[in-house]
Amino acid sequence: MAKKFKYDLDTLEWDSTHRRNKEGVYCYCGLDYNDGDSMLQCGSCAQKFHWEGEVYERDALSWVQVIYLTLYHMSMAEPDKKYFRWRENICSTINDNWSGLFPDKAKTATWQNTVAGCLSTHSALFKSGFDDTQQTGNWALHEVAEPTRDRFKGPTKSRDVSSKSAKRERTNKKKGADSAVTTGAEKEILQVLNEGKTKRTTRHRVSFSDDEDEDDKRRRARGKRRRQNMKALEDDSDLLQSVELFTKLEKQRQDLGSNAEDNEGFGKQALVVEGKM
Repeated sequence: MAKKFKYDLDTLEWDSTHRRNKEGVYCYCGLDYNDGDSMLQCGSCAQKFHWEGEVYERDALSWVQVIYLTLYHMSMAEPDKKYFRWRENICSTINDNWSGLFPDKAKTATWQNTVAGCLSTHSALFKSGFDDTQQTGNWALHEVAEPTRDRFKGPTKSRDVSSKSAKRERTNKKKGADSAVTTGAEKEILQVLNEGKTKRTTRHRVSFSDDEDEDDKRRRARGKRRRQNMKALEDDSDLLQSVELFTKLEKQRQDLGSNAEDNEGFGKQALVVEGKM
């Protein structure tokens, strides 16, 4: 059965930090408290309650909240320490206080991996120390602030500026790598193209038939075969990717050849002009 206050909660005058009210009325009992007393503050009504003599039901904590509480506790205990190790510090502290953090949850074989995943993905709260230490597994809070309910509202997975810069740099490197020939398949295709440059011949199909209907039948048959080949190509995704890659490399090779011819022509023109002078 829910308890009722002996006073009107809405009429209490609180200070700017909502830690003390002018009337000195707290908890269900309506009594004051002394500095140093253990008090709990409700996340809904913001009233404070005496720890002793009351029975409370705590909401279950998420992994993000547990990791934040752990890092906050360690940061307050060791304010001069900039980063904490993932396994040796964070996981060890959670393990030592498991019953208090997860009273109704059993440990799984992969719970430490869950901690690592939360640290990596919720970068709006947790800061990696890789840029400073050049080592993986070092973590800290972006801001050592008191853990409140509002702190976990909003997009905790948003990337910070350093993460965006690192991701952009990795993307640019990948684009540069894509423009170069790095895979065995691409090298093999380029080799075939280069070998075929000197062997390529142009073939023309000539019809010696005076029967236009016969020629039309042949054209329809060729069109049907092309459609069947395209259908088979669409069904074979690996083959389709190979053909697309071959087409891409062939276009690049032709563009390079065209640029080389333009440059050669420009050089000859420059020599002619120079000779006239």
